[in-house]
Amino acid sequence: MHAISVKDLRTQLPFVRSQLKKGEEFLIIYQSQPIARLSPVSDLTHLEEATEQDIERSAIEDMEDDYLTKEEVKYYMSLK
Repeated sequence: MHAISVKDLRTQLPFVRSQLKKGEEFLIIYQSQPIARLSPVSDLTHLEEATEQDIERSAIEDMEDDYLTKEEVKYYMSLK
């Protein structure tokens, strides 16, 4: 498990994401205190708190910066 500060998490997100895909875990540190553990998701069927609609919404919002305008995101979200 790697320890990473919140500041470094923001600046190194592409690296963290690639490590998560490889199965690595991270201990998130804020103000010198551990606040969370970030671990990869191996099986989505056990995620009761995240609904399929939540995951789809997050995926659309994630694409917003690269591919969709805010108006396009609103349009696609209204189709549900």
